[in-house]
Amino acid sequence: MSSEQNVNYLNCSKGFSSWFWTLDHKRLGLMYLWSTMAAMLLGGIFALMMRLELFAPGAQIVNADQYNQLFTLHGAIMVFLVIIPSVPAALGNFALPMMLGAKDVAFPKLNRFSYHLWLLGAILFVSSMLATGLDTCWTFYAPYSTVHSPAYTAVVLAVFGAFILGFSSIFTGLNFVATVHKMRPPGMTWFRLPLFVWAIYATGLIQILATPVIGITML
Repeated sequence: MSSEQNVNYLNCSKGFSSWFWTLDHKRLGLMYLWSTMAAMLLGGIFALMMRLELFAPGAQIVNADQYNQLFTLHGAIMVFLVIIPSVPAALGNFALPMMLGAKDVAFPKLNRFSYHLWLLGAILFVSSMLATGLDTCWTFYAPYSTVHSPAYTAVVLAVFGAFILGFSSIFTGLNFVATVHKMRPPGMTWFRLPLFVWAIYATGLIQILATPVIGITML
């Protein structure tokens, strides 16, 4: 077998820039998967620290204020960085075009831009840990998140990060909906779509309709 026959999306090009600036839906799906798994590891470490703190009465490894921050960061990371983007962005990007027989999603550049937005939002979100301490719980309810709160600086960073993450989800949903509408092969009618494609299509509609409401509320 010749070396040309062994070329695939994993080894067609190498280096950081070839992955970071790629338009290949499979590579973007893998990068989403790795990124969300890294975020899940970070959120899991926070959860483990909380459980270790509750292992016995009294302070073990953190004080009361630090425990509240761990509680907030664990919930916020798991919701905004793991649960929302993991299945649609990772599995959807990787499998949806192949299940439709398409070469890629409808808007490959928008797909890459969505991932870059996710990275930017994640950086802003995690950087809130280095601020004055985020202890509002992941819902950012007032009065804990208001200007009178000691954690106001961290709240601004975290909410702005969540706002950017929302745009990433909206663009991903738009891309998937357009892909299902416009890139189905001849003969694949709506009632012949695989169940996974239906699930990703419904998820895309929810991302388009619900995410702006959350983002406007946070803003």
